[in-house]
Amino acid sequence: MWRKPFTVMFGGQAGYGIMSAGTMIAKAAGRNGLWAFVVNEYPSLIKGGLNTCTVSFDSRPIKAHEERLDFLGALSQEALDQNYEKLDSEAAVLYDSEAVKPNMARVPAGVKLYPVKLIGSLTGEAAKVMANSAMLGAFCALSGFPLEIIAGIMRTEFKKENILQQNLELLQQAFDLTKQQYAEHKAFPLSFQPDGEKKMLLNGNDAISMAAIKAGVKFAAGYPMTPGSSVLTYLADHATEYGLVFKQAEDEIAAVNMLIGAGFAGVRTIGATSGGGFALMTEALGFAAQGEVPLVIVEAQRGGPSTGLPTRTAQADLNFVVYASQGEFPRIVVAPGDIEECFAETFRLFNLVDKYQVPGIILTDKYLADSSVIHPYFEDKQLQIDRGKLVDEAWLSEHQPYLRYRITPDGVSPRAIPGQKGGRHIVTSYTHGEDGFYSSGNREYAETEPQVTADGLDKLFSKVPAILQDIPGIKLHGPREAELTVIGWGSSKGAILEAISTVNQEGRSVNFLQILYPSPFPAEAVQSVLQLSKKTLLVEGNKTAQMAAMIRAHTGFAVDKSYLKYDSRPFVPSLVLEEIKEVLS
Repeated sequence: MWRKPFTVMFGGQAGYGIMSAGTMIAKAAGRNGLWAFVVNEYPSLIKGGLNTCTVSFDSRPIKAHEERLDFLGALSQEALDQNYEKLDSEAAVLYDSEAVKPNMARVPAGVKLYPVKLIGSLTGEAAKVMANSAMLGAFCALSGFPLEIIAGIMRTEFKKENILQQNLELLQQAFDLTKQQYAEHKAFPLSFQPDGEKKMLLNGNDAISMAAIKAGVKFAAGYPMTPGSSVLTYLADHATEYGLVFKQAEDEIAAVNMLIGAGFAGVRTIGATSGGGFALMTEALGFAAQGEVPLVIVEAQRGGPSTGLPTRTAQADLNFVVYASQGEFPRIVVAPGDIEECFAETFRLFNLVDKYQVPGIILTDKYLADSSVIHPYFEDKQLQIDRGKLVDEAWLSEHQPYLRYRITPDGVSPRAIPGQKGGRHIVTSYTHGEDGFYSSGNREYAETEPQVTADGLDKLFSKVPAILQDIPGIKLHGPREAELTVIGWGSSKGAILEAISTVNQEGRSVNFLQILYPSPFPAEAVQSVLQLSKKTLLVEGNKTAQMAAMIRAHTGFAVDKSYLKYDSRPFVPSLVLEEIKEVLS
């Protein structure tokens, strides 16, 4: 039977501190032995609109959030009107008695309503800025969530003593008022037992940024574009601490060319954007490939096409990223599925792009980029930086003339950087010979230009076999053979794992083929799993089943059924579980 975590949603107008409230209860839980998963939803508006923060709690690590709510705190009419259908049986609804009027015809049977005077008890701007503290106090009174651990988090969050005291007083006042008003408060269903383990609350973009710093990134550039922007802001905030330079460029074209320039100079770099910004970077992506300059870009997907849904999620940029830019060239694309992979695979990707001198793209989405989880500290002691075939002046003195694009058995040429004696070379976006000179129109290549062009492209693609050996292209979760193989990639991982865990506990046999690196496509590894599959179900966040088409193109295998979700919201375990059971039946 599906075991749902205890799930709380706070909702209200932008400016009411909704996300701060959710973050505080998640941190409080994490510091006291519980696990939490936090999902923020907000419209693409400069001001106003409904903001919600959903927090799922459990005594075990949580891989995905759930939409069925055990508790709803509503500070605006919209927060209640848009969430009646998500209320579980016996859910509790706390709402501001002056701002919210429930429609009793829409309230599900068994749901209990608790009107409390929250915003109206304050005056001036405090009604907006501090409403979250009042809501937290009332929440603790109704749910049994310990007030003292929320107060403890507040003491670490607020830096100004007068602001801290105002919020603590309001927290206590709302708690006392609600206790007096409603005597039948519940006991929180999970126990708080600090375990001494160091944990942090972070999202996918935080994990990517941490890995970039660990990998030795010294230059970051970009132009803000949700949901990739917080990679840039994280690095900018920590630039002084870790000795890196951040540049906000005038647009994405300028940003990616800055990154290529810094990479040419031997500096590890990173940029971050979303689909629209990546579209502007695609010509320069080909430049990085032709010049064999290492490059790492984060592409955090959002709803499209065009401007689409800037603050919602999707998995519809897979084909775009794998085939972006004119011409043909290899690139490494990794699609992490959780926080751990955001950290580990980002670090790995920096080593790979240096080792093989190719562009690398980290393909995430709004759900993974922006959702926060309680997570143990990363294990990073074993991580080693590998700069590939970077050469020094001693090597250069023995290998003259230096040919930057020398044809080698593995397709990777020794790489010098500007300023090294004997390492002078040309980097061009044109097709070129081993010396870097333009192959078309060059007298030296007048008779051999077709062959030089073909040799250059062969050189690029000769790297692919070694890359495929170097990347963990897939992960197989569960038994090698099963009644059903679920196929997925990216942020759907958590919901799939929760669902198959549940169905396997009921005596069925389901495994999960996670495609971690869509490019170069791990065809042999995928085929080795699918040839043992009795039934297959693809779970993917787009309209056209892009990964299914990619699998068929590379292996000839057609999936039996697809569960496609393209409504701008993420997958949840309970709905994936329904699809699995339908296929099994």
